[in-house]
Amino acid sequence: MADWTLKNIYFLSLMSLGYIVGEIAHFLINTSTRAVAQDIHYGDQACFRNLTVNVSENSNVTSCKDLDQQEDCVQHDHCSWDYNGLGLQYQILAGPSFIAVFTICCVIIGITSDNFVKVGRNRIMAVGVLVFSLSCFLMGFSNSYWQLVLLRMGIAAGESVCRPVSGSLITDIFSKGARGLANGILSWGVYYGYGLAFVIGIYVTQADILSYGWRASYVLSALPGFVLSILLFLTVSDPKKDEDNDSLEALNTASSPETLATPDEEEKSFLAYLKILARSLCSPTIVLLLIGACFRHTAGYCWAYNTRPYFQTYYPNFNLGLWIFACSVGGGSFGVFFGGYFSDKIVSNHSLALLRPHAMGLGRIYRLFSSLCHGTLYFKPPFAFISLILYYFCAETWFAILFTVIIEVCPTEVKSAMIGVFLFIMNNIGGNLPVIVDPLAKSMGYREAIYFVWPGCVGISSVMFFVASIPLWRQARLSQL
Repeated sequence: MADWTLKNIYFLSLMSLGYIVGEIAHFLINTSTRAVAQDIHYGDQACFRNLTVNVSENSNVTSCKDLDQQEDCVQHDHCSWDYNGLGLQYQILAGPSFIAVFTICCVIIGITSDNFVKVGRNRIMAVGVLVFSLSCFLMGFSNSYWQLVLLRMGIAAGESVCRPVSGSLITDIFSKGARGLANGILSWGVYYGYGLAFVIGIYVTQADILSYGWRASYVLSALPGFVLSILLFLTVSDPKKDEDNDSLEALNTASSPETLATPDEEEKSFLAYLKILARSLCSPTIVLLLIGACFRHTAGYCWAYNTRPYFQTYYPNFNLGLWIFACSVGGGSFGVFFGGYFSDKIVSNHSLALLRPHAMGLGRIYRLFSSLCHGTLYFKPPFAFISLILYYFCAETWFAILFTVIIEVCPTEVKSAMIGVFLFIMNNIGGNLPVIVDPLAKSMGYREAIYFVWPGCVGISSVMFFVASIPLWRQARLSQL
């Protein structure tokens, strides 16, 4: 229990709360896009019921949602033509404008936190929290689409600090036996943040606080981040920084010119490192896992970016805020802990032969997940949420299992770099590819487009994860000979 001191719990709490605020800022546009679009004017337009005109429930009037042309819509007093919060501009705002900056900054932040220890990783984390909080705060005062895009990039740059810096700090703060639980608590930030984004984006916007509408949800969401930034900067310290300061003098004393590597030796060593990294990245198992992960990430982001617009389009009168919060927090939290526990069992056995069934298991499990995706889209709420919470209960185990397999099959000297490159490729493809929902929706319908991308990509990932088990099976057989 030495790991769970008040000091460590406090530090972990600050990092987790910062992650929650970052994820709220990340997903808030997905839950408030219609209100934002109708104020800022971006994306597609559609015909809506004019709530200022009283229409009897028994009166025989044309349904506004069935009118897809502006000239037809405006002919009816009980209908109005307005922005629906969808379209290519929304998909770019939700996906590429965030993902492109997020992935590049993740690499930069990772290098910075590893090589500039004197700065202190707690301070790097504090600056990141300040950046995404300020960007979210200023989004509440935006008056144009491109201001929204630039500030979304600011949120991405700030949030890119959370996972790499917090993960490395947890490694130094907690022992090996406690890191799984600590990382699980940190990962709650994703699910609590995503769930709270629905609660805040829906209910705070509807409350119309001080007549600010959707703007109040952005301003209020950002305020806790400013406090957390100050606390991270002033009340905690980087344990690695303290250790390095103590050992620097001893290291300088022990070093001599004879023991230092020459520039030529360092260059040869770096080239050998790159060759090992390239060879590992091109191995059949890694390539197949990467393809499967890209499809899985595409599916996840497709649903995350289109959850609120989907229910607004097909079930406009259903209040989904608390339902999504329950699914995300309940299902996602379970998935994180189960995936971590499952991964610990894999690593504790230290057997390559055991990795094949886990990669194969990902394939078999994801065929079930694909059917649960279909159920969410097929059934009407609240029954759709039964499929969704079952999906969340199991689907979030994939991340921990996937990276356990990657770590175990890669050479020790390139594990960190391999994970960084894997995340960079996976996020750039999986985070940007959901923009295809818009052109697909225009050709086959919005629900059909989500069917195609979400369950479809989950199904493809199941095949790729299953195929990835074949090279592992061959490696296991060779190792037993």
